[in-house]
Amino acid sequence: MEGQDGKGNNDSNQKADKRFALWYMGWSSLDKRTTLPMLPWLVAEIRRKSEKNESGPAQAREVQLYLSPPLIRCVPANSSNPSVFIFEHKAQFISRFIHNSHDLSYFAYLIRSQPDNPESEMACHVFKACDPNQVPEVISSIRQVSKAALKEESKPKQESDESFYNSQKFEVLYCGKVTVNHKKAPSTLIDDCIDKFRQHEIERKRLRLLNGQRSSTEAPVEFIVGDDPLSSSLCEGSTRRRHASAPNNVQPSDADKNRTMLFQVGRFEVNLISPDTKSVVLEKNFKDISSCSQTDHFGFICRDVVESGPAQYVCYVFQCASESLVDEVMLTLKQAFTTAAALQSSKNQIKLCEACPMHDLHKLCERIEGLYPPRAKLAIQKYLSQLSDNEQVNIFERVQKMKPASDHEENELVILHLRQLCETKQKSHVHIGEVPQQNASGSTVTSDNSIVGRIKLDVFKNKTRSSLTSSLENIFSRVCVCVVRLCFSILDFLVSICCFSDHMDGRELLPLSPRAPQVSPLSPEQGSPADYRALWKKAIHQQILLIRMEKENQRLEASRDELHIRKMKLDYQEVCQCSKEVQALWDRKLSSPCRTKVQWDKEEIHSAVCQGVPKSRRGEVWLLLSQQYRLHHRLPQRQQPPETPYQDLLKQLTAQQHAILVDLGRTFPTHQYFSTQLGAGQLSLYNLLKAYSLLDTEVGYCQGISFVAGLLLLHMSEEQAFDTLKFLMYDLGIRRQYRPDMISLQIQMYQLSRLLHDYHRNVYTHLEEHEICPSLYAAPWFLTLFASQFPLGFVARIFDLLFVQGTEVIFKVALCLLSSHRGEILECDGFESIVDYLKSTIPTLTHSQMEETITKAIKMDISKQLHAYEVEYHVLQDELSDAPPPSEDSDRLDKLEKANAQLKKQNMDLLEKLQAARLKIQTLESSVESFLSRESKMKHLLRSLEQEKASYQKTIERMRSSLPSDAVADVEMTQLKSSTNGKAKETACKKP
Repeated sequence: MEGQDGKGNNDSNQKADKRFALWYMGWSSLDKRTTLPMLPWLVAEIRRKSEKNESGPAQAREVQLYLSPPLIRCVPANSSNPSVFIFEHKAQFISRFIHNSHDLSYFAYLIRSQPDNPESEMACHVFKACDPNQVPEVISSIRQVSKAALKEESKPKQESDESFYNSQKFEVLYCGKVTVNHKKAPSTLIDDCIDKFRQHEIERKRLRLLNGQRSSTEAPVEFIVGDDPLSSSLCEGSTRRRHASAPNNVQPSDADKNRTMLFQVGRFEVNLISPDTKSVVLEKNFKDISSCSQTDHFGFICRDVVESGPAQYVCYVFQCASESLVDEVMLTLKQAFTTAAALQSSKNQIKLCEACPMHDLHKLCERIEGLYPPRAKLAIQKYLSQLSDNEQVNIFERVQKMKPASDHEENELVILHLRQLCETKQKSHVHIGEVPQQNASGSTVTSDNSIVGRIKLDVFKNKTRSSLTSSLENIFSRVCVCVVRLCFSILDFLVSICCFSDHMDGRELLPLSPRAPQVSPLSPEQGSPADYRALWKKAIHQQILLIRMEKENQRLEASRDELHIRKMKLDYQEVCQCSKEVQALWDRKLSSPCRTKVQWDKEEIHSAVCQGVPKSRRGEVWLLLSQQYRLHHRLPQRQQPPETPYQDLLKQLTAQQHAILVDLGRTFPTHQYFSTQLGAGQLSLYNLLKAYSLLDTEVGYCQGISFVAGLLLLHMSEEQAFDTLKFLMYDLGIRRQYRPDMISLQIQMYQLSRLLHDYHRNVYTHLEEHEICPSLYAAPWFLTLFASQFPLGFVARIFDLLFVQGTEVIFKVALCLLSSHRGEILECDGFESIVDYLKSTIPTLTHSQMEETITKAIKMDISKQLHAYEVEYHVLQDELSDAPPPSEDSDRLDKLEKANAQLKKQNMDLLEKLQAARLKIQTLESSVESFLSRESKMKHLLRSLEQEKASYQKTIERMRSSLPSDAVADVEMTQLKSSTNGKAKETACKKP
């Protein structure tokens, strides 16, 4: 992708126009009933056609996407004239972007030809970028063009997308369910249910005390009010019964498991989602709900279909965190019921009913969203089994002709043909309650009653089929466990019968029934008791082997899913990759048996982190670093977090649920693990944020924590992430910046401003001239620890350093980022252009820039400056708080301001002197070191000269001993004369 200024007629157009080099894969029209879960499969269909050069509305080709408000223009890549285009759209007509497909380099957008007309056609256009990291910039640029166009029109954006399923979510506590006789709820029903639940809790505790062991009431609980045809058979006349096999039941209030659920109000149904099991535990359609009721709790009565006997009515009871939230839930249900009724009755709206083929396809796509391909394949096959034989054969033959190479490709092909089939069936579908169209002769195709009855019968058949399938699966799973025990007990009985039959006469045998023929006894030639025993043993062993293989298959499947999720979590480009030696070093440290009890050397740990951390073991390394930090630094007792277990926190309701639920979809929206709405990633993130909001009541939940928690979840389990989040918040003190007053964040912004003033004065002056303070661009960096805007690999590397250097690393990285882009920042000449560059361009770092930034940050040391600036901030705040109001004593305020300016100047002078003194000390220390080295060299030279002198003296002595006596006397006289002449010369030189 290339982003550059387009050529316009004026300067404003030049700054606004952009162009991107992309591949245009093609487009496809959408059925009006296409829903959000279907869109990734539609994108995959267009992508597959373009890759295999199949016929379609458009073939894949290189293009330039021009963004010129308010238009988006697609131009061939080899064309230099933007006026020659393939197509053009108005940006404000784009209703949705899709970027959660199998390949993140693909993206698409939906556009409606007539936004004011819901019956107008909608199309999906698919593009491919060369680099997946470039896609967010393209989407962001298109959104900016759309916003600019909407501003010019001065109209709110049309967001009434009837083709998508919107939903409201609330956190509730499931209390239980009550079987009632009537579909209308009396005014006291909820209160009566709560009283019965409390009575059951008291009885359960009494039984525990009497039995001295744990009661078996951990199974789900139901209460029956009034006469019920099943009560005598299930609970033998008792007014309470326990039922452990119902799939939609949840744990009661006295169970040890987590009973907090997410109550989702959808378009046609309500769902109860368990954050623990990451699955839907209850699903009820609006048409099955007869009435709702509320007090301080709330509940609804719905029809419950049983396997045998007539349908019964059941009341589900829930509790919310506050009564105001109960009112909000009831209001949402009322609005949802009204909207669903209007949607089915209005002629101008898209008509849907429960029997619509497109609605069934939507439910299938919703179930398989985010699943591993083999699991999705099983769900699709289960859906195909509900089709007719001809439809199944037709789809199977078409898919096999395409020769899919993998399960994922096969799933895409099956969904393609299913969509075509459902769209064809939808055209002739008659909605529930509608009158069929008349033919040309005026006679109806069939009678109204027969049509409606047939549709209701089809719906009932589908429900019965799915209910029977699930029931048989439950029965089979239970029977398989008991069959082995039963077979061994029957074995001896059968063998004894066989032995007895060998000794009886055939005439003595009586018929089994009046119509049954007489059976002759088994002769000894047909088999002995030992043969029968061997056959039964073989059958039993085979059954045991099948059960073991099934368990092993489940274990392998779970392991495969776990590996797939782990691979999905760590799907990001690593910065500063580790060498084999560093990986071996971390392997040794992580396998050390005393790593959580013995303090390691800080410098050794810091050096290891600076060399790199392996991505596959990053979570373990973070846990190790947090444990080592706690060994070196023990928090005071009053500053330590509460010791409430994570599982106990999950059982409570939080008052911060709305803020958390809203931010779930905003946290890493393009990452595959968090992209699925209320998928495993979002539910784990909800658990973690909810638990911390209950643990730290002062902070609760604040925007920004979700990104920190999300990054932790990508590298470790929920409980490990919760412990690490507590470490970051309490031990490293990050929670101070999330407090309601946010004083710590203000201090950090002041410190960053002072650092910028000291290290990059020109950038500081440029920002001050345009009145741009650090809070405008750096607040998200500190609140999310760079996770909201920067690549994941870069953020993970910052977290590595955060565990060993503390919050100082945030300032160092921010300073390095501003330093590396100071030239471009100085070139920006306006407030908006500077802020846009700081927020949008700086986060798009290349891999080399990220590595360079991390390397610079490791080498920096600004701890003393940060401490000095924090003290300075507090001094300034104290002076401002102590100063009288301007109206009382303005002269005093002026004096204080002058004194403050002088103190600042003195402080700057002292800092400069301190730096000069440090440089002088370093110079003197280096001089002393050089003198010491010279002294040692001179001493060594003196010793060598003394040794040379001694050797010369020895040589002279040897030469004297070899000379005759008269020659020795002449030599001495010569030496005496030379010494006398030397002294005379010295005396003459000393005279004036």
